[in-house]
Amino acid sequence: MTDAENQFLENMPDEIKEVLRWHADAQSRGQVNQSIADFAGRLLGSMYEDGAVLPTNLSASTPEVLALVLLQHRTSPRSTGAWLNLGFALRRVALYRTQDPEETNRARLQSAVQAFDRALELDADNNGKNVRAWTGMSLAYHMLDMYEKELECCARALESDRSDPKLWLLYSFALKSAGREDEALSTMNDAYEAYIRAGKPDELREVFADVQSTTQRPCRQRMAQ
Repeated sequence: MTDAENQFLENMPDEIKEVLRWHADAQSRGQVNQSIADFAGRLLGSMYEDGAVLPTNLSASTPEVLALVLLQHRTSPRSTGAWLNLGFALRRVALYRTQDPEETNRARLQSAVQAFDRALELDADNNGKNVRAWTGMSLAYHMLDMYEKELECCARALESDRSDPKLWLLYSFALKSAGREDEALSTMNDAYEAYIRAGKPDELREVFADVQSTTQRPCRQRMAQ
């Protein structure tokens, strides 16, 4: 592991520093305070929602799982999941630490992009992993206000799986962020059609309830042409 790679966990907030200190000191196991345990649970939950690949077969506390996930890029530098998870963690830290200086959070986001890029370099034929890495990178670029880069990442994710309505939605939102409103509206039609083909998954029903009226009309017009 190089010095540059060891710098990914620099400038972490106090909650994460405490989790890592607790993990490093075997004598303190089981004595982490409840607020830190709650923080670890929330961070892991948000990372999972973003697409992190978290261990499910560990009989460990949430702070220990978080520490293992954050340190895995050091212990297993050839692990794709380790770099994916690190990227998602860094992005989430930048998202919730709004009180920190802007340059600190931008550095965290840039490190997240580097972590996702490392994940893309490893196991290059793993399509499912690549989709997660591209989407994670798009989220980081959005927070960096680099909307063309965000759009590029969303397009790469969509190239990997055009059947996923979530990827169509992400691409549409990226188009809107990049100021391409007409293309974004058109892409929502494709997102809605992918949603229908996917069997109207429950977790997306609320999203498409808002756009159904605007998507169905253009869809019908295309069918009539």
